[in-house]
Amino acid sequence: FRSSPKMRCWTAAAFCLAMLHGGNPLRITQPIRMSAPSTGLYSKAALANLMHAIVTQPASAETAKVHAPRWQFQLSGLIFSAIARTPLYDKIKKDAFAKMRASTESTGVKWDEEVAAFDSVCTSKQLEAVISEAGPAFSTPEYYNRPFHAYDGGNLCWEHACHQPLVSRAVGARNLPGLPPADGDNNFRGAFERELLSLLPESAGCRLDGAVLLDLGCGTGISTARLLAAFPNAASCTGFDLSPHMISIGRELHAREALSVPSSERRLALRLGDAACTGLPDASVDLVSLCLVMHELPDQATNEILAEAGRVLKPGGHITIFEMDPSSPGFGRVRSNPWVFAALRSTEPYLDDYFWKVAPTLRERLHASGLSVLGKRLVETNKHQVVVAAKR
Repeated sequence: FRSSPKMRCWTAAAFCLAMLHGGNPLRITQPIRMSAPSTGLYSKAALANLMHAIVTQPASAETAKVHAPRWQFQLSGLIFSAIARTPLYDKIKKDAFAKMRASTESTGVKWDEEVAAFDSVCTSKQLEAVISEAGPAFSTPEYYNRPFHAYDGGNLCWEHACHQPLVSRAVGARNLPGLPPADGDNNFRGAFERELLSLLPESAGCRLDGAVLLDLGCGTGISTARLLAAFPNAASCTGFDLSPHMISIGRELHAREALSVPSSERRLALRLGDAACTGLPDASVDLVSLCLVMHELPDQATNEILAEAGRVLKPGGHITIFEMDPSSPGFGRVRSNPWVFAALRSTEPYLDDYFWKVAPTLRERLHASGLSVLGKRLVETNKHQVVVAAKR
């Protein structure tokens, strides 16, 4: 069987929107050699739940060091470049969007109804108000003005902001297909919270009454709300994001949920701002979280944000990172197939920086910002890692 160029384009690019934040890759049948698994990377719960993932073989010390040959990486770039320059690309994006929507609706989302509920928020007046709060010193970094997740407007458009809280519910369903789709987001994000709480010392300041939490790159604040729920004794949890559209939709979502809570007891806030320059006082935060953010950053921006985290953390405070792990079994298979990796790269403009520069040197980058890694765990998706570090 010999496929045509057009068919190969379809095979690669049909994933464009379906792979938002760790979407479901092809089930590649080519075997990967593995030594006896070393379960130190997994908690007992994660190891038991691997049966629900796409790639169920645990990582080993040997395979964790394996990187796809450079030619495969370069080939995936050529594939995407060729696809993006053809009229076929727009049609593929539309078809992929339809699949992504269907995947989201399988979790119980009423798409049209929930998107329409944001109509009153999606106004220029709302944007102006959010931007005004940030003050004249705020500016959008150049790197952020790129298309993300196959939205031409990237993170700076109403369409993406309205879809983000809906699509988020499908991420877990795609990564853990062996579990009920309706429980996907809770299973996915819940795994992060479980491992975070396991890795943190019992004496960690974020566990205590009055703790201050910070969620950098919060989007519509889903991660912010869950972080606050994981630490019920915290005094506050503030989410920062560069998109006024995301902040506007996030505030609307959380306002609906907080209707029964007196304003004096509301502990969650979403702010427009740069994670690399929060304006918060030195040594004022107990826990900083970066949830699925680093793969959307260029190399230098990552260093700047880690430096800011180190600055605002109290001595002994902690940073937690929930992110893709390029060395994991799941992403090892994605990287080994240029067609699939090209599709993933097509929705993430800075994935090259993350996979080939940031992830392999994350421990060293944290150390340079005054942060020492306490531990790392893979969760049951077999593609995502939880890293916890403490300020020295």
